[in-house]
Amino acid sequence: MVRASPVGPRWTIGQFSRMTLLSARMLRHYDRLGLLRPGDVDPSNGYRYYSRDELAPALMLRRLREAGLGLEEASRALPAHLADDEAAWRRLLTQHLDRLDEEATELGLRRERTLALLHHRKEPLMSANGADGVNSTDSTGDAGSARITTLTIPAHTIIARREIIPTYADVGHLFDEFEPQVRRVLAGGAVHLSGQPCGATFFDDEYVEHDVDVEIWEVVDVPDVPDFPDAPDAPIEVSAPLTCRTVPEQTVIATEHLGPYDGLAETYTALLQQIGSLGEFGEFDEFDECGLRTSGHAFERYLVGPAHNPDPASWRTQVCFPISPAD
Repeated sequence: MVRASPVGPRWTIGQFSRMTLLSARMLRHYDRLGLLRPGDVDPSNGYRYYSRDELAPALMLRRLREAGLGLEEASRALPAHLADDEAAWRRLLTQHLDRLDEEATELGLRRERTLALLHHRKEPLMSANGADGVNSTDSTGDAGSARITTLTIPAHTIIARREIIPTYADVGHLFDEFEPQVRRVLAGGAVHLSGQPCGATFFDDEYVEHDVDVEIWEVVDVPDVPDFPDAPDAPIEVSAPLTCRTVPEQTVIATEHLGPYDGLAETYTALLQQIGSLGEFGEFDEFDECGLRTSGHAFERYLVGPAHNPDPASWRTQVCFPISPAD
């Protein structure tokens, strides 16, 4: 029954729940959070009563929650709506849309992987002809899965930024921040891009789901730096969070991934399985006779990426593990 009040009708929590399609449990929860307080509380028994003043905020809160906003997001969006703060309202909802787009992309990938499991469960995960993004032209070995190569990368100078990022998928976001910083350094005229691929080095000793330790870098030419290997560790001065240093010549074992970055995990698996059958690791002559071993941290060189071509099918990523003589 609606109880009359000096300012108009008021409703019990049950009545208000039916009107707004918000459960009484959630209404109590919103009250405790200060997100949606009742218009009146009976001091003798603690019963909550709601009025027309709470009706519009409650209905908007329900719409926000139905749109998928969490309590923290809704607690910022609802006041922006009530205050008619258009700028804050649009900013909060645009941020939410961006998150929904990321989730939709991830759900699409999961769907594709589920379909692959449904239809291709008995097919090999990797093949010698470069399926699943594993391929290399200058092959030095083929153990029936990933084709690999060894190559020597000459000494070079890099401008780099090392950070702890939430997940591997956030490397691209870090590059979005990094590239304008590099352009400001280039504008000073002390260095210019070398034309070699940019890349990322991963410092964790194992696969991690969160808090990825990564350094991204661009290779630059420093005209007035003496010939390697006598060049200084910091050829030019840059401002934090950037660093600049000389990377010595290194030999790597590598394979090439073709396609979107979400398939890189399979490429790493293929390469590591291949390494596991070589040298220190098995029957590959170059490793057996020369006594080589992996050393240092894995890194990726982005031969073709989003900056070159927006089509993910065209992207080429070289996955590299440094190698050195075994002790």
